[in-house]
Amino acid sequence: MKTIVITAKAALLGAFAMVAAEAMADVPANYYRAASGKSGAELKTALHNIIYNHTEISSYQALPDYFRRTDVYPPQDERYGQWWDMYSDIPLYTNTFWGLNREHAFPKSWWGGSTATPAYIDLYHLYPSEQAANMAKSNYPLGEVLNPSFDNGITRVGTAILGQGGGAKAVFEPDDEYKGDFARTYFYMATCYQNLTWKYTYMVSNNTYPTLSDWAAKMLLKWHQEDPVSQKEIDRNETVYRIQANRNPFIDYPELAEYLWGSRKGQTWTPGSIPTEPTGTPTLITPVQGLSLIHI
Repeated sequence: MKTIVITAKAALLGAFAMVAAEAMADVPANYYRAASGKSGAELKTALHNIIYNHTEISSYQALPDYFRRTDVYPPQDERYGQWWDMYSDIPLYTNTFWGLNREHAFPKSWWGGSTATPAYIDLYHLYPSEQAANMAKSNYPLGEVLNPSFDNGITRVGTAILGQGGGAKAVFEPDDEYKGDFARTYFYMATCYQNLTWKYTYMVSNNTYPTLSDWAAKMLLKWHQEDPVSQKEIDRNETVYRIQANRNPFIDYPELAEYLWGSRKGQTWTPGSIPTEPTGTPTLITPVQGLSLIHI
């Protein structure tokens, strides 16, 4: 008999990988009408106009209460859920916020840290993060690490491979399971907040289009393609929509990234015009005869 050891987290991610291809975001009718039929800079600005004006959450300090709606695993025991931390695999439970930070995935220092912009409390780039990983990440850009100075198995920080980093002394590389999540977070931020003036330009330029620098767009598109939208992201998108009354277009319509920065740049986009094919390798989550699972 073959025995496979699967952690609870890996099993849950495997389940989401299988159903993501079947799940569809419940996009409100006509939500993206103003962007339909547009291309390039005009398309990006239309998306900006759709998603920029939204309901702001009550405060930065209240984030743990919002995270209990947006970033919790299905309950791992009868009492508490577990924080869904994309920076660490240390199990931390929702009866407390101890050991976690409120993390701006898109560093707030890049626009000068002003709390006056809605970007400061936008849930689409705010996530719970284990403290040590958050400190190591600092305000470094995303990138692929060549020589790590910090590595907890999920988050890696260190010098970037050639051609990445935008001049920063280090980059932050998330786990493969979350690279697409971060890519779509950055696509959202570069679109929703294309009106901001950037103090640090590691990954962005001070323009409304394309906003993302060439190296950053190329890497993020690669991550976006290799780690497609998961059920976790679809569910979170719906929850944040109920709170903020805006959506992440790159979760609803993943092909949009190609129209703005990739292979379809310059072409006219129409919602739903490009079918999304399932990608990735199916993951077995149901035991079959002759196979046992040990949960640790």
